[in-house]
Amino acid sequence: MQTVFETVTAKKYLLLALIACASINLASNFIGNDTAIFVGNMMYIPTAGAFLITAMLTISRFGMSGNVGLAWISFGGYAISWFIAEMLWIVQELYLKIDPFPSPADIFYIVGYPFLLMFFISYLQPVRRAITKKMLTASSLFAMGILIPSLYLSLETSKNTDLLQSVLSLIYPIFDAVVIIPALLGVALFFKGQVNLTWTLICIGTISLFVADTAFLFGQSDDSYYTGNPMEILFYFNYIFLTFGVYGHMKLFQRPKQDAQHR
Repeated sequence: MQTVFETVTAKKYLLLALIACASINLASNFIGNDTAIFVGNMMYIPTAGAFLITAMLTISRFGMSGNVGLAWISFGGYAISWFIAEMLWIVQELYLKIDPFPSPADIFYIVGYPFLLMFFISYLQPVRRAITKKMLTASSLFAMGILIPSLYLSLETSKNTDLLQSVLSLIYPIFDAVVIIPALLGVALFFKGQVNLTWTLICIGTISLFVADTAFLFGQSDDSYYTGNPMEILFYFNYIFLTFGVYGHMKLFQRPKQDAQHR
């Protein structure tokens, strides 16, 4: 089990990582758009890379059996898919000098969503009885409240875009709305004392992704989005929260046998 010192230290490094990430992004934007685009792309190498490494280590630590095993295999699938997508985005924008949206990177972004959903479903199984109808209704209404205007905006924007971009602009909000529901439930369960902070960090990371994707959609609609702009900070935060959540889980359960009890 984690000691109090280890927990405090982990929180300190999490805060430092968030501050450093935001500071680098804002400083690069202050210098200029070209710098922001380059730095913005490069930031995904350590953030998405660290997430991928911790996800793979977690699978190695906890194995592949039972609901917990299925959860972490799914999580690993999500980490792999999104890491590949980020690297493809970097190659297309910085090396090939082409617009990375839409592009082959979207295939891997989209493939990652079902993996993330399977992770949430598998990992929430042990505490499903603690999920009340009120919690489920509130989470669903929130997701729908964001999804409807997002779809409307996508449909309006699609009149001036090609078919593939129009379809992707509809798919992303739908997938985001689906995964935000279990993420919100995870945060609610934390406040009820049903899950620990490490699990909650994973949920917060997913919420950060939801907000970032929504901002990306609006940025694409008025052509104000560019890689590395301040909205991008939330995408980095997604990976940072996920990484610390997964790492914290590994530290919390030092031996594979200890994961039998959901925390």
